[in-house]
Amino acid sequence: MNKLQVKPRELKIISVIAATHSIGDAAALLGMAQANVSKYLSDFEMRVGLKVFERTTRQLALTQFGEALLPYVNASLDKNSQLINFIADYKHEKRGKVTLYAPTGIVTYLARHVIHKIEEIGEIRLSLKTYNLNRNEFSEGVSFPDDCDILITYAQPKDENLVASVLTKYSVTAFATKEYLETHPITGPKDLANHSCILIDSMLVDDANIWRFRVHGSEEVLDYKVTGNYICDNTQTALELARNNLGIVFAPKESLKKELTHGMLVPCFPHQEEWWLDLTAIYRKREYQPWRVQYVLDGVLNCLRQHIARAVDGRPGLGD
Repeated sequence: MNKLQVKPRELKIISVIAATHSIGDAAALLGMAQANVSKYLSDFEMRVGLKVFERTTRQLALTQFGEALLPYVNASLDKNSQLINFIADYKHEKRGKVTLYAPTGIVTYLARHVIHKIEEIGEIRLSLKTYNLNRNEFSEGVSFPDDCDILITYAQPKDENLVASVLTKYSVTAFATKEYLETHPITGPKDLANHSCILIDSMLVDDANIWRFRVHGSEEVLDYKVTGNYICDNTQTALELARNNLGIVFAPKESLKKELTHGMLVPCFPHQEEWWLDLTAIYRKREYQPWRVQYVLDGVLNCLRQHIARAVDGRPGLGD
């Protein structure tokens, strides 16, 4: 036996006909052709096997079945209306949790320079979490955590249905202290194999990291296998070790402006061999997320873009 299927449009038509006692008046109120209203009603009655209305001299009147059916019809329409209102309210309330993931340095930067600029946050609870890329995600795409609303990272998403907005480009290269380089001279990336490089745990392959550099004066990019005595699970810890003369660190230049300005760290190479990464914000399409996420997303992106613009103009900006 086939299960009875009831269409919301049919229920609405029955409710309006019951209120107006007329197919013509119901059609006018619903903005439909009278023939279409009649067809919806007759299709419903045929599937049910019972008449909902009977025609009197001047108007339609509910049958005994129709009288019993109408409260259920109106209750169903009311619940559907409540559901629609709930969804609308959910999408436009500053309430609930928003989870933002980013690499260690970016999370720290957001906490220091960005989050407090988001005004009138209401009852939103903002959760900041660390997501450091592994080696394969740079080429294969980054995964979007199940509980994530916004991901700021250095790679494109695996899921093509997500929005990926490139904020700026990051230059990544090798840095060390002057003291380290004075006792351990280096002329180019090919010499890294003879040095103690501070490794990132998520990038380990056979107890080594692969550091990528664009050859000076060309578009060619080469990979170099590096090893060292120290392994960290994030770049900030690696930078602390490098500041103490324990080796060479591979990091974004933008996040080391203070260290470079005060001479705490310096580039390892006389030429600017470097690897360029896109700083990218990843999120679901706006029509599929609640308004609280859109509110936080707009606040974060607007602030980051202002900082990036200041950096391009030579004023303190992203990374300071």
